[in-house]
Amino acid sequence: MPPPPPSSFSSLPVDIVLEILARVPKRFHPTLSCVSKTFRSLLRSPEIHKIRSLLRRDSLFICFVEKTDQQWFTLRRAENNNPTEEKNHFVSIDLAFPCETEKEPSVVAIGAEIFFICGSFYPSSAMWVLDSRTGTFRRGPSSRAARLCKSVGVVGSKVYVIGSYRDDEIHVERFDARTNTWELAPVPEDQDWWSSDATVSLNRKVCALHFSSDANCYDTRDGSCESLDLPKGERLWRSRTGAYVLNNVLYVYYARFGLMWYDSEMRLWRVVNGLSHLNKVRSVAMAEYYGKLAFLWEDEVGISGGTKEVWCRMIALERSERGVRGIAEASQLLGSVPRGYILQHCLYPPQNINHSMSSSPSFSSLPIDIVVEILARVPKRSHPILSCVSKNFSRLVRSPEIHKIRSLLRKDSLFICFLGITGAQWFTLRRAENNNPTTEKNRFVSIDLAFPSQTEQERCVVAIGPEIFFVCGSFNPSATMWILDSRTGTFRQGPSSRAERLCKSVGVVGSKVYVIGSYIDADEMHVDSFDAKTQTWELAPVPEDQGWWWSSAPTVSLNRKVCALRVTGNARCYDPRDGSCESLGLATKDKWLWRTGACVMNNVLYVYYARFGLMWYDYEMRLWRVVGGLSHLKKVRSVAMAEYYGKLAFLWEDHEVGVSGETKEVWCRMIALERSERGVHGIAEASQLLGSVLCGYIVLHCLSVSD
Repeated sequence: MPPPPPSSFSSLPVDIVLEILARVPKRFHPTLSCVSKTFRSLLRSPEIHKIRSLLRRDSLFICFVEKTDQQWFTLRRAENNNPTEEKNHFVSIDLAFPCETEKEPSVVAIGAEIFFICGSFYPSSAMWVLDSRTGTFRRGPSSRAARLCKSVGVVGSKVYVIGSYRDDEIHVERFDARTNTWELAPVPEDQDWWSSDATVSLNRKVCALHFSSDANCYDTRDGSCESLDLPKGERLWRSRTGAYVLNNVLYVYYARFGLMWYDSEMRLWRVVNGLSHLNKVRSVAMAEYYGKLAFLWEDEVGISGGTKEVWCRMIALERSERGVRGIAEASQLLGSVPRGYILQHCLYPPQNINHSMSSSPSFSSLPIDIVVEILARVPKRSHPILSCVSKNFSRLVRSPEIHKIRSLLRKDSLFICFLGITGAQWFTLRRAENNNPTTEKNRFVSIDLAFPSQTEQERCVVAIGPEIFFVCGSFNPSATMWILDSRTGTFRQGPSSRAERLCKSVGVVGSKVYVIGSYIDADEMHVDSFDAKTQTWELAPVPEDQGWWWSSAPTVSLNRKVCALRVTGNARCYDPRDGSCESLGLATKDKWLWRTGACVMNNVLYVYYARFGLMWYDYEMRLWRVVGGLSHLKKVRSVAMAEYYGKLAFLWEDHEVGVSGETKEVWCRMIALERSERGVHGIAEASQLLGSVLCGYIVLHCLSVSD
């Protein structure tokens, strides 16, 4: 039975969609918000936060500091919590910070991890990472230089540290929590103060707030800076905890004005309505908690004794054309702390469920076809993120069922380039309208791509999502990059890299394009990386192997490494996390590997040789093995391979038919690849004639492009 039509998605029960989305780690919500406006609305809805509350997904970490000591507390939902009857648990926890000399590190959270950046009273390059789920510390990589007087903020999965080295010039380093590496970020154009009383992230900018009622905002994409005036008339009280960004809106609290929010469109500050009864206090902390603003304060009533009380109110914030309105719950006494303690940090690290997803009866009973219907609409570039949710999700996003639905939705396509003396000719392979895979074939259509640079014929070309990146510098040194939107067929010029290059390898790891090679004015190999999300270039670790990095076969990505393949039968793999390199012997050296005859699917490298057929690399055994079941595959030489709806699209030129004429035929077979303990077995569909090209044309690129 064919999958249900696309219209069935609109009829899915909302509670089922919420049950699924609530189990996705909250740090991935920005990615899921890109799927549709409906997803964005659901991810911000009160209902999804209620589900997360019952699952006990989230917690607050609150720090009080004294001259010689720190005390941490956590605010969690109680076991079997009913929000209408039970209260949050405010529990003291023992966090023995490993660095005895560092009393007030800068502290930020990404997901379930809390990062402690040292350098408050003494210059330091140290960083410690706390796993909030287990309460254990580990030593993180040290930054490039010791800093003092700095601002620390988070944008996406990166921690930005802004401040000066031992000289007076302000520099920025960023720590990528995914690759666990430090790298330089653009230098801020504003070289004034960056020592802040509070640091928040707003509109992908790191904003340093100061007692003097102003803020300096650094744009992580290009280093530009802008000033942001805070409300006048009173200093922001203990602003390290009296400012917070929720749903990309900045809130600050003043005892005189109350809770205020910044209207970025009007560029003015406005009071949050409906909170006139909010206590006028001074020592305040704020953070998100299950979609609401957790507003904490110290009660000075008990200041004459040995302790003082800590109170909390949960505030739901609703934005409309009239402004922002707050609806506050009843005040809750959390507990007491010694009166000498002051609020230092208030952090919101979303947790992961300790039990498996199957332990929830409501989720385990969901029909698989409904789950697949939803996952099929998530952009394919986000599938690695969804695979982290559970083993079940990891299996589903690789299942044939999800590829069938994506085929009906016409989500994916192949872009194939043939190069001749007169120029390049591009074709696209797409599903036909109203395609039925059992009766109709793919469409092989010539498309007119007028590449803007006529002097560059053999660009390095890679794809991320629906965009194709053309990195120039094949015959003439160049720092130019062009970007093609495959959905519209339009080019735009991307940012230029740091320097002109020639003879390079270009590969993709995650959302970054890595360019390996020597600058035109230097022999040493360097690596630049282009972040497709921030649209910025940055330096990556220098490869420890300074040998050749020019690849005549495709450059592929394997195990988060960029591997340059050569026709002479060897490969060199670069790890972008630390610059380490390893050599990878190919299957043979007596037969050339055809230029487009290599592909990585599900982190397995496949290559094609006319002598051996289709082969795969067993990374555990460190040896090459033949894919079984394909002995009938035609022995050809001019080959192109790429993933297409979960299968390997195997294209070749027929040199026997039409070679004496002006054209030659282009054929294709779709191959399903199944891996087991015995190896990899291929099941090939019937050959399909795609079309014809001029005899003088050769296959140059074959790219898998996904919406």
